[in-house]
Amino acid sequence: MRQSFQKDNRIVPLGIMLLTCIVFVYHFVLVRGSLDGLRMKAVPDSDATANHAGEAVDEAVHNGIVSPEPSAKPPVTSSSPSHSLQSPNRLTTDDVVLMFKTGATVLWKRVPIHTATTFSSHRINSDNLLLYSDYPETIGKWEFIDVLSNSSDQVRKSASFQLYLQQEDYESRQNYAELSNLPGDSTGPIGGWKLDKYKFLPMFEHAGRNKPNAKWYIFMEDDSYIFLPNLLRHLDAFNHKDPWYLGGLAWKHGDYFAHGGSGIALSRGAWENSFGKDSRIVQKFEKFTEEHGCGDHILGHALKEYGVQFGETTDDDRFRYGFNGEPHWSTWYERHNWCKPVYSWHHIHGKDVARYYEIEQTWDFEKGPLRYRDIYQALIGPYLRPRAEWWDNGASQYEIQSGMAAHAEPPTSVKSTETWRSAWMSVDACEAACISWAECLQWASYDDRCKMDSRVSLGSGIPEGDSRRQTSLPWVSGWLPRRLENWSC
Repeated sequence: MRQSFQKDNRIVPLGIMLLTCIVFVYHFVLVRGSLDGLRMKAVPDSDATANHAGEAVDEAVHNGIVSPEPSAKPPVTSSSPSHSLQSPNRLTTDDVVLMFKTGATVLWKRVPIHTATTFSSHRINSDNLLLYSDYPETIGKWEFIDVLSNSSDQVRKSASFQLYLQQEDYESRQNYAELSNLPGDSTGPIGGWKLDKYKFLPMFEHAGRNKPNAKWYIFMEDDSYIFLPNLLRHLDAFNHKDPWYLGGLAWKHGDYFAHGGSGIALSRGAWENSFGKDSRIVQKFEKFTEEHGCGDHILGHALKEYGVQFGETTDDDRFRYGFNGEPHWSTWYERHNWCKPVYSWHHIHGKDVARYYEIEQTWDFEKGPLRYRDIYQALIGPYLRPRAEWWDNGASQYEIQSGMAAHAEPPTSVKSTETWRSAWMSVDACEAACISWAECLQWASYDDRCKMDSRVSLGSGIPEGDSRRQTSLPWVSGWLPRRLENWSC
């Protein structure tokens, strides 16, 4: 009996353990699995999504960390495609195509500096570059694609397109569109910019079909510069399989679109939803192209027709700092953008390209993105002076003129209304008014007016010997840079 009991005593606990394991597995596989399924279907609060969609992206960029499941996503409407901010891998230049646009009338003036900077092999592989123009050219190993060579007969009959047909004649007659103050100089056909509107749709059509493995198509112009490490860091927060169309906000004829000069980023998902679904987009929008003047607008309008909306959100607040339509010296530096990453500059000169490239090459992007603050410290702050004659810094927030000074209401932080209303009387009075306003960072005096601003812009001056000094009264500008020393990131 005792021996039999001992055998049962060993078997019974084993049976109990097996039964417990079965119940345990059943609970986690079936019950917990169902709960997880319910969690995946949870709908985020719509108000929080609408208010903080942009902040979610900025935060990811700001800290250099991409959350696998952001707490807020752009709102989705029935008329717009669904977007995701998830990005499983670190985006590199091998994942993108850089599309560079120029034209025959400006190529030899603007492009050479880019061959030593923008196109550098340690910056981006040549296989990831597509160079577009309206005339086939070669600079060393760089070949420029004539993206208008396949234009239809209907387009070729357009008055605006005649410039394209004239370029061969200029070339054959040894006319150099360089304006380098040498024999043979020529401007090329007048109005070459009119051809740009015909380029945008063929460029994106060509890029997508010839580089189908790219995750992003990044577009830039020959008078622009894009800080690729910053932009890649930003794009890494978006799923390239979703239809994203990003850049600097522009609006025309009821269409939101990405401003071409500020740079455009189009995801592969956006390309597939538009060009990938219709191989005749270029032909389809020929009439619209002829009736409108801006290629970036034409691209945005066409994408919208296929459900690809511009922006990181689908509401009216689509503006984002980073994509700049002007150069660094005419851009505003303020608290709102001080800590934001910089993605691009536009309307820049060759010297600017060299400066930006040098800053980019010496910046440690592992420690964080290049911000407006950093551009200010490198290229703005060193040029600021208490007072500069024959200089207009662009101050514009407040303007006091002699004819309206008596009724000019000062900001609340101004202690003396009399000082404020006397600002127009002299350069010293203008400076005093700026000092009396606690938020004032710069001022500019001209004739009987004084302008003041709580933002900083470098602007530009008229050098000695320039004929403009003979046809204008002098502007005098000044800055109070110590007032932004407490701005921090």
